[in-house]
Amino acid sequence: MTAPPRAPDAAPALQGRMALRVAESPSAPAQSVSASFELSGHEQQGELRLFSPLGTVLALAQWSPQGVTLDSGQGPQAYANLDELSRSALGESVPLAALPSWLKGQPWPGVDVQWEVAAGASGGPRFWQADWRVDASRLESEGWVEARRELPPRCCCAFDWIVDEHDLSV
Repeated sequence: MTAPPRAPDAAPALQGRMALRVAESPSAPAQSVSASFELSGHEQQGELRLFSPLGTVLALAQWSPQGVTLDSGQGPQAYANLDELSRSALGESVPLAALPSWLKGQPWPGVDVQWEVAAGASGGPRFWQADWRVDASRLESEGWVEARRELPPRCCCAFDWIVDEHDLSV
């Protein structure tokens, strides 16, 4: 699949590798997905591209106020929202709209946050948001952010992002 190029005026993309692990539950087997990624935009409008080890686009998720689509090679499929898209594509609800903020070590705007270690504290920010524990303590030193949810029905749902190139500006 060939994805359309990003707009020239688009914000710089966050790039790296991702691994998503969803633990086994009574109704579903364990799942694991890993790929290179490129994420651009913000919670209201953006896109997430997933790439194979050879650089082929595996999937392109796009969201805006006009709609949410996923193209995984068979043409774009529309979804009501990002939650529905992630549940369909990954078998679990993953807060995709939060990723542009979380990958910068910042809370998702407009969603309650409980700080475990405040932003700017030694070791970097760690906080809870929308039932997810976001650990950006290794963001500046290693480009690593981890978000983990340990609530049923899935015993553990975690995704680890190693950000190769990141822009930590607000």
